[in-house]
Amino acid sequence: MKKLLIVTTVLALIFLGACSSKDKEETKPTSGKETAGQTETNESKDVKKEDESEEATKDEEVVEDDEEKTENDGEILNPYIEEYTGGDVEVVFTNQNPGLTHAFSDKVSMAIDEYQIVHVSNMNESAKGSFNDEEEGYILTLKLTLDNQSEDEISYAGGLSMQTDDATEHIIKRTTLVDRDQWMKDESTESASLYSAGKSFTGLDAFLITKDQFEKSKLPILKIDALWRGEDVSDRIGEEAVIPLPLSDEGKDKAKETANLYQDKMVTDTIAEKEIFFAKEDINETKEIDKVKVTLNGVQYANITPTDGHKERFKNFGDGPLIALTAKFTVENNSDQAFSQSFIDRKLHVDDRGTMMSQGMLEPTVRDMVEPGDTFEGLAVFLFREDEFGIFKELKLQMGPLSDENAKRLFKEKSVQFDLPMKK
Repeated sequence: MKKLLIVTTVLALIFLGACSSKDKEETKPTSGKETAGQTETNESKDVKKEDESEEATKDEEVVEDDEEKTENDGEILNPYIEEYTGGDVEVVFTNQNPGLTHAFSDKVSMAIDEYQIVHVSNMNESAKGSFNDEEEGYILTLKLTLDNQSEDEISYAGGLSMQTDDATEHIIKRTTLVDRDQWMKDESTESASLYSAGKSFTGLDAFLITKDQFEKSKLPILKIDALWRGEDVSDRIGEEAVIPLPLSDEGKDKAKETANLYQDKMVTDTIAEKEIFFAKEDINETKEIDKVKVTLNGVQYANITPTDGHKERFKNFGDGPLIALTAKFTVENNSDQAFSQSFIDRKLHVDDRGTMMSQGMLEPTVRDMVEPGDTFEGLAVFLFREDEFGIFKELKLQMGPLSDENAKRLFKEKSVQFDLPMKK
């Protein structure tokens, strides 16, 4: 089985998307190529400069007008909301070009083409039940495209989920807030969740967000369940998509701050807020276990603050400040033996005090095999109490032994070690 990388969002693309919010009236910079003309007399050059300046100003105005039209035209992505609620619908935030695509395989992907937040108020009494009987609320509408260029029918059952930033509440998906004609579907198949080979399908889906949830959700994580071939749920295609989704300008700022974090579960599952205090991301040191190359790509050290919904997970570390070490590694299997991604041992040797096991609950979920010829990229996460971390002088990361799917150790139980850089 080929290694299927989870393509998490290239967050920088989020900020290139067209995003809008209320009262957004700042002048937008324009970009263009400057060209140099031939040498001319001073008089003709001055006249030409004035003409060019006027033309450039007009061009800039046209570009800005186009951008404003794209971003602030107030067009409703999901007009059915007004019909469903009978309320007043106001656009709060729109991203018309988020550039967010997750590849489940090299031939199957899901893209978010556009998304929009609207505020709903003054709604019909019958609609308030969908809003927890509150007088107002918000609706997130997503425009999604499923591209299946494989040779198989695939199943997608609308598996979208999202939590508030503090991970205390699930944001409820409400497909009924979208007109049925706008749902993603393949009318040529018998099953509602089955999609034909060699085609693309586009549709809308929606989440209902309460006022309280919206106020504390600047950058929630959207998850899209893994797909499967045909109707056999055991024949998965890739891994779930994990996509940070800014819901406001503040969310965009937060996304910028977290863009360079290694994507462990503290980030992808909003388990903890991370603030890096030391990192070395260009180590790229390689060692071998027989014909398996193990490369330490880099390390990040961060002060972490557990989110409210996950504080209980950290109770064994006491109430004091915590530090997380996340190491990024790559394993290239040039042997003739497959081994399990989930049974790659990771240990940390701390001075002469002993060893620590990695925190599996904070590492990405993996389940596939690393077949001969495959490459696997993973993360190892270790936690420390801040007061204890301060006395450590030397850290060594042990990778291996490697094991098969039955946890049987391979390659004579060999392992490799890497000296980890630390802040001086």
